[in-house]
Amino acid sequence: MNAAGRILRLFSWALIVLLAPATSVAATPNRDPLPHADAADAPGSPLDVRSVAFGQRGTELVLRISTAADWETSQLSDAEGRSLCVTLYYGDLPTPRSRLCFFDRGGEDGPGLMFFRLDPFDNVVETSIVDGNVRRTDGRSVQAIFDPPAVKLGQGRYSWQTESQWSCAAPAECSDLAPDNGNVIAQIKPLAEPPCFGAAARNPRYRCRNPSLRLAIVPTPAQAALSPNARCARVSFKPPSTCEFGARPAIAHRTIALVGDSHATHWRGALDVVARTRGWRGYSVTRAGCPLSTAPPDTERGSRNSCALWRRAVFAWFRNHPEVRTVFVSQLAGLDVRAPAGRNRREYEIQGFIRAWRRLPSTVRQIVVLRDTPVTSENSSSCVEAAMKRSRPPGTACAISRRRALRRDPAAIAARRRGTRRVHVIDLTRFMCSPRLCLPVVGGVLVHKDNTHITNLFSTTLGPFVLRRMDRLIG
Repeated sequence: MNAAGRILRLFSWALIVLLAPATSVAATPNRDPLPHADAADAPGSPLDVRSVAFGQRGTELVLRISTAADWETSQLSDAEGRSLCVTLYYGDLPTPRSRLCFFDRGGEDGPGLMFFRLDPFDNVVETSIVDGNVRRTDGRSVQAIFDPPAVKLGQGRYSWQTESQWSCAAPAECSDLAPDNGNVIAQIKPLAEPPCFGAAARNPRYRCRNPSLRLAIVPTPAQAALSPNARCARVSFKPPSTCEFGARPAIAHRTIALVGDSHATHWRGALDVVARTRGWRGYSVTRAGCPLSTAPPDTERGSRNSCALWRRAVFAWFRNHPEVRTVFVSQLAGLDVRAPAGRNRREYEIQGFIRAWRRLPSTVRQIVVLRDTPVTSENSSSCVEAAMKRSRPPGTACAISRRRALRRDPAAIAARRRGTRRVHVIDLTRFMCSPRLCLPVVGGVLVHKDNTHITNLFSTTLGPFVLRRMDRLIG
């Protein structure tokens, strides 16, 4: 090849590289329960289990089963001896206390998961359809994701074993237990994640290191921008519009509320962990740009009036819900207020929170102020993306100074000034910041979804630490 040809070829390769779409390379930690392989020991059955994974991911349970051959959900039938089930043993009980079985919903609805509660003699005493996400991933696999209370599992130990049945002439060749060597012992925790994942990487009780998370970023900045806050079931659109989270009302033994602006909303992931663990029902009572205070925000007149109406509705709502004993409040630190002429704006802002808390009825026993989270820089997302492409740890490459990131929080100041047994502060800044810097990625989890709001996943990883503080407060 002559010189001109070599130059043309080099130019072509350079052009291809320049025009190729940029890709972000980041490690993705495995958050799912580990699969258990099973031998081929039911040759007459397409439901010969080859792999099963059952365990907790985050706050949910994940069940995945893969079999030796293709099968249709419509072929499952107890009456005809064809089933795919998981038997559950609670605590150290030697006899099974429930069974989960896949079934055909019919039509285009796909598979469902049925819960059977058993008495000590293996008799069915209750049945219900498990509320969760059930789907076929391919012709040989099925997956279900659901909450532990949906199958009567609480915090603590349990064990399980999968069993499949298929009708054939030689029953021994058409039934399968997986694993073959007995039950898998497991545990329901407040939150199940890889070691040192998210906020756990900065646990003050011990130094936590997980090298596999060094380059991990979950979610990516692009994913985070579109990700919602923690799930919340709508209760009422009537002011002050409410939704609920945590334990189901039928099993809840305490009621809490989360109140404030959008910075209260992003704490719902953490409080959902607390509520599920302790069996609490939670109400989310929030409005963007409107903290629970008597001081009017420094916004245009229409917004101020709407905020004032919402606040009045909130105080009325609490009078109509005396079952709410604990209230969590949080809001964007640094939101300006409109103070009367001659009044110190900062002091007026602090007093606005104190006056609002006094207006809550005496049925509210505890008010817990969640100190506002740090903010991040305008270019944080692009910096994290660039670090991903260069395979550099974004937590150190894109950190910003604590002085710049952490704003003065007048609500936290008000709570500390009150100094009563009714008002408390939970400050989790140490899980996002060192004494000098605030980090964009902690334990492989992206902290911020935008300049001021934290991601739902990182909020969730803060849940066990909010739980620890709440256990100290209320026992």
